[in-house]
Amino acid sequence: MLRLILVLILAPILAACSSQPDPLIISTTPVNDTFSIKVNQLDVIDTRTYSYLYRHKKDDDKATFAPTQQPLTDIVKESLRPLTANAPAGQGLKWYVSIEKALIDAKVSALKYELEHHVRIRVEAVRGNRRYSNFYTGKAQSSGALKPAQATIERQFRDLLDSVLNDIANDSKLRLSEREVY
Repeated sequence: MLRLILVLILAPILAACSSQPDPLIISTTPVNDTFSIKVNQLDVIDTRTYSYLYRHKKDDDKATFAPTQQPLTDIVKESLRPLTANAPAGQGLKWYVSIEKALIDAKVSALKYELEHHVRIRVEAVRGNRRYSNFYTGKAQSSGALKPAQATIERQFRDLLDSVLNDIANDSKLRLSEREVY
């Protein structure tokens, strides 16, 4: 009887520890546009070879993974929307944004957790026959006791992604002014 009670108590606890994480809800804030030159075409692609955002490393080369609830390309495009304006097709400033890396690595033990957040985005600006491209990266680390709350993971990644996207929005070289000559 004691064994049965012990099994009934431990089974839900073990099942909760091994369950698949829920998809992460990442929402960014729109970037602040400090320039008068607008982007007329914005294309965002995800060039990562993996589709998850969160990777929880376990012993023996095992891991659990969690994707985002909304595609990361949609999240980035929505955040950069204040930079865009309408122009006739084929004219104006074009940005080609590629998400090279977006990953949260988690190491969780019985007493503590460590999180590493990574973001790497490449932006190519094109106006006529002129081009400029650059990589924008961000990295953040955090640790704490026990297991990280999903809201904490989402907030920390959102803050990092917001920071990288604001760096992109405030890079004057990406605007390729019509008056500048290189």
